[in-house]
Formats: sequence, structure tokens, C-alpha cells
Amino acid sequence: MTDTHSHLNDPKLMRSLDEVVRRAKEWGVGRINVVGYDIPSSERAIDIARRYDGVYAVVGLHPYEAERYDEGTLARLETLLGLPEVVAVGEIGLDYYRGPDDRKAQRELFIAQISLAERYSLPVVLHVRDAFEDTLAIVGDFPNVPFVFHSFSGDARMLERVVAEANRYVSFSGMITFLGHVRAAARISPRERTFVETDAPYLAPVPKRGRRNEPAYVKFVLEALADLWNVDFAEAEALTDGNALRFFRFGER
Repeated sequence: MTDTHSHLNDPKLMRSLDEVVRRAKEWGVGRINVVGYDIPSSERAIDIARRYDGVYAVVGLHPYEAERYDEGTLARLETLLGLPEVVAVGEIGLDYYRGPDDRKAQRELFIAQISLAERYSLPVVLHVRDAFEDTLAIVGDFPNVPFVFHSFSGDARMLERVVAEANRYVSFSGMITFLGHVRAAARISPRERTFVETDAPYLAPVPKRGRRNEPAYVKFVLEALADLWNVDFAEAEALTDGNALRFFRFGER
């Protein structure tokens, strides 16, 4: 199994990191992405990736950073993109729900980071909240960059619009174990462009809902997806692992 999106760099998980990674391996998780949201968390993601086999870093500036970054911040981010532990730029995007009020600044930061991803031939992990239309418009200007809509929370109609272009993928988190409209979207998600994730320590799936999430629990997300696709667990695992390997190109840098 591959947990394509976790925050092992979050203090809630870093306090017991050895135990969390060990349990993930015991449960059959072969690869884990650790995702940043600013420069310090991105650097922690790289440090963690260096400590554990099968752990990789995703680095970027979350839309929350849109009103406090500067050119120096982007320059520091660029120095991280050439490191072998880094497999993607993220999580980046637009957040019109809790993000900064200056939406123009959000869009400028978003576009600047996609441009960096394009320059370094890296895929992009998207954070999208109440900004679906603007996100689609912006990613549409970058047809050569692979994008994944992380922790997809939309309905089936939104999913159809996402996957209308071949460079766009979808990742499902624990929400497919308890939200009906997300389950409906997952049921029709293209099997060649779908991943699973935990977003740990957040969004723990049923039967762990309400607890601290961790990469081992991606098993429950995958079980739910297999059920929705009406395939056995091994087939769902092979499909989503293969998709993640092609998208992130683990170990190729």
C-alpha cells in the first residue's frame, strides 16, 4: 500500500515517529509521502524521508502562506526541489474558506509554485477548498504538469470535471468511509488515476474515526475503495500502488 499524503512532520506524529512508521510497515504500507506546507515543515519532511526507507518528501507553500511569503521564500523552496528525497510540489493551491482574504496573492503564489514544478519536472499535490473553479482554470494553463486533487471532497459531478483531462488525478482519504457524496465520487473515479491517502494525523477513517490518524490506517481507506469498485483488496492495492508509482516516480531521482 502507498499512503500518498501524510503529515508525519506534524508534532502529533513526530512524538512517536519510530512507532508510527514501524506500525505502517507492519500493516503493509510500503511507501509514505510526508507533505509540507511551509519551509520548516518541508525541511522536516525531507529530514524524515532521509531517516526511513520508503518515505518520501513533498515540499511547498500552502495557500495560508500567501500573505507572508517573499522572493526569498520561493528561492529557498527552489533549493529543496532538486533533492533526491523530493517527489512532488505540495501541498499548494487555493483555500477560499480559511485562507487569506487576498485571493489574488493566493493565486500568484499558486501559479509561481506550479511554474517551479514544471521547471523541475515534478508533479503537484493540490489543496483545494471552496475554490474549485479558479483551481481548474489555473491548472488548465499547465497541461504538461501532473496534478493530484488531494483528499478529494467533492461529488461525482466535480470528479468528472477533474478527470476530464489526462494529467489530473484524484486521491481519497478517510472521508470515503463516512461521507456519502465522496463515496459516490470514488465509485466512478478512473481506476488508472486514483490514489489513497490518510492525511494523517487528520481525517481518520472508520473504524478509527475520532482518533489520531496515521499511515497504517490507509488500509481502511483502501478497503472502502475496493468495496466501492467491487474488486478484491489485492486488485485495488495493485491499481492504486501502480498509479502512485507512475505519478510520483519513487526512487527515480
